Amino acid sequence: MRPRIFVPLDSRKVTLVFSSILLPARPPCVQIQTEFHLYHKGDGVHHKEHDVVKEYARVLQMYNELKKRYNKEVKTNQRQNETVAMLSGKINDLEHQLHLANQKINALEYKKKDKFASIQRRLSSDKCMCKKKGSCSCKYLDQLLFETQRLKMENETLSKERRMLKNELAALDKDFFDEIEDLKYALQEAVKLNTHYEKYLKQLSSTYGITLTVLRAGNPRTTLWK
Repeated sequence: MRPRIFVPLDSRKVTLVFSSILLPARPPCVQIQTEFHLYHKGDGVHHKEHDVVKEYARVLQMYNELKKRYNKEVKTNQRQNETVAMLSGKINDLEHQLHLANQKINALEYKKKDKFASIQRRLSSDKCMCKKKGSCSCKYLDQLLFETQRLKMENETLSKERRMLKNELAALDKDFFDEIEDLKYALQEAVKLNTHYEKYLKQLSSTYGITLTVLRAGNPRTTLWK
């Protein structure tokens, strides 16, 4: 019978050997799943960045369209202001001329009545004595005829001026004044619309940090907000 030989073993090596035999190896699917998860995570970030860029482009396009419409309305308002100012000036001139014409008419009519009354007083105070029936040698008769002729000429001139003024006023029919009122109303509405444009443009500028450059009357380009 052979003798038994006892070989001393290292406990750490024995533990490693049994662990490698008894414990199964980690399946490779764990690494694959992790890589798949990371891939999806990166793709989501990329998709989110794409949405942000797309939204920024849409807002920028809206901003540019609003700015164009605002500049167009500013130019339209400037033209309407010039038209209203020109028409208002013409109306004021015509009203002033009409007022002066009415004053002139009243003054001439008053002068005509006053002179006629003066002549009547003279004739009543200095009665002419006619030597022959049906004839008169009064010196005031020539003066009366002269004054009558002069007043008649003044009356004709005044009537002619008055007809001219009436014709000028007739040319300015009701549609002319209605057109001026329509222009004034359109100007007020355009000012309100420009106020809304400025509000929205200011909101877009403050939200996205866009520099707003618009047209102004008297100043070709003016930076309002940054």
